[in-house]
Amino acid sequence: MFDAVPGQEQAKAFFSHALRERSLSHAYLLAGPEGLAKTAFARELGAALVSGCGNCGACPECERARSGAHPDLHLLEREGDVWRIEQIRDIVGDLSLKPFSATHRVWVIPEIEYMNRESANKFLKSLEEPPSYVVFILVTDRLERVLPTIVSRCQVVEFRPLSDTEVTAYLVQERHVAPAAAEALARLSLGSVEKAARFADDAAGPGRREEYLKYAAALVAGERPQDGPAPAEAFLGVLARRQAEIAARVEEDLARRLSELERQFQDKKDLKWYTEQAQERAKRLDRRLKRLAAQDALDLLVSWVRDLWVVASGAGDVLWNSDHRDALAAAVAATPEHYSRLLGVAAKTRKDLYLNIDQKLALQAMFARFEEVSTSA
Repeated sequence: MFDAVPGQEQAKAFFSHALRERSLSHAYLLAGPEGLAKTAFARELGAALVSGCGNCGACPECERARSGAHPDLHLLEREGDVWRIEQIRDIVGDLSLKPFSATHRVWVIPEIEYMNRESANKFLKSLEEPPSYVVFILVTDRLERVLPTIVSRCQVVEFRPLSDTEVTAYLVQERHVAPAAAEALARLSLGSVEKAARFADDAAGPGRREEYLKYAAALVAGERPQDGPAPAEAFLGVLARRQAEIAARVEEDLARRLSELERQFQDKKDLKWYTEQAQERAKRLDRRLKRLAAQDALDLLVSWVRDLWVVASGAGDVLWNSDHRDALAAAVAATPEHYSRLLGVAAKTRKDLYLNIDQKLALQAMFARFEEVSTSA
């Protein structure tokens, strides 16, 4: 149990003890930064609660739970920009049903920070005093945005970024990355195992990281090539290609899902409802993956500027891009204060990328501010 989730030994020990001693709370809130496999952990925990074997991972009951087919394990997704009150009504209306085959009925609810006051007010009574057999496992990337009334009714379990050693071991053992490269990618991931996995996939295939760093170096140095696009335009071009790949993959998956629904539902009303749900889910997935792609691109640019700041400060032994040590040493051409100002500009842009704003415009504005900083230096 939990073997598929790297790190998080405290959370694993806590829940293993609770399961063993049968000392479960009625509601947990798994909280921590994005990319720590919290939802995967919640699903594993849910499978353990509804499987008589405790989630051995080998029996038919475990297979049903892990595939989302167990009648007592509910793996929810929000159906709009926020959790719709209709979804909450469905949960509340379903609570009185006794377990079908397990001793518990479990609801895994990710992105709980997107529950607004109307939905929360409908949910609070059930969250505070559910039937004895009900367990809620809520998940959030941003605890500060979860309504206090929800937090106060849950036992909060914190997930923390992994150490560089843990991420390196994961990349070497599970993703088959060479040790030297794994060490660099681990530092770049900042403890996020999901980001580390994305970097590993990139290193094994398209190599976008090298393109981003190349254009980041040119952009920070203020280079203006005689031929070809400017560094900022080239940087955005790499991101645009990545986001186009994401859109194509999501569209392909949606087409496959809609084909399955047409075979599954003969009733036109049912088919229409499930089709609309699939389309909305695809839109949310497309937005989320494109936002992550933009954040990854920005984080790689930030890593280059941060490493320039490190080298300029005389501390070259703590580089994130440790596999580009010589290039960084040759690229330093300003004071630590200059690079610190650029990092401040980038930090504000990263906050903007969480909002519903045009990512390209946000990055273009950042590049313009970079030029202002360089001009005023």
